[in-house]
Amino acid sequence: MRGAAAALVALAATVAASGCEIPQDPDGTLDRVTGGTMRVGVAEADPWVTLDGAEPSGGVEVELVRRFAREVDARVEWIDGSEEELVNAAKEGSLDLVISGMTSNSRWQQDVAFTRPYVEARIVIGARGGEAGRENFDGVRVAAERGSVEEALLENRTDALVDPVESLEGLDGPVAAFDYVLDDLGLEPSQVELQREGHVMGVPLGENAWLVRLERFLLNREREIERLLVREGRP
Repeated sequence: MRGAAAALVALAATVAASGCEIPQDPDGTLDRVTGGTMRVGVAEADPWVTLDGAEPSGGVEVELVRRFAREVDARVEWIDGSEEELVNAAKEGSLDLVISGMTSNSRWQQDVAFTRPYVEARIVIGARGGEAGRENFDGVRVAAERGSVEEALLENRTDALVDPVESLEGLDGPVAAFDYVLDDLGLEPSQVELQREGHVMGVPLGENAWLVRLERFLLNREREIERLLVREGRP
């Protein structure tokens, strides 16, 4: 997760070095939102966004948006929909921000402007005690949720004996899971990383002052975001 902060620092340095080249918003998003209303599109994506009906009930990105809104003195108007619907609404200028657990390799990267990755999530093999120090799990039975990305990664990238299960809770042996759920399982991350993904938020294309303001908020909050992720992440 440390790499996200470095990327945001690099962005801030680039903006500072540009001198008088102040980012502009053709549609005036930053000016309109500051002291006004922030229109935020949300799609269910636990633990990033969780919904109770049409209203957000929790999630890492929901909490970050609430904190950002306080910083710019804005009221949040939540609009729920599918990821595709929200991206299209942002393209038409109907939304100021889209949060849905998107990653930097999302297929929407040509349709909305992504923030730099603000946190990284890793899929790892988690284990107990001395097992966590292993460099490989060749020939070892490792559990993964049936039909999940984690199961496929175990099959394709390791020589572990894959054990598909309905739930990771209550298991004694090693499991493949996102690092942010391991604390709830009483496990520690091993040295075996299966995948790493950087998480981003989306804003309308061209609204560069708005994008930079959001990224400045996310800058240097990595520890805070990691704590949120561990708190919100569940097996």
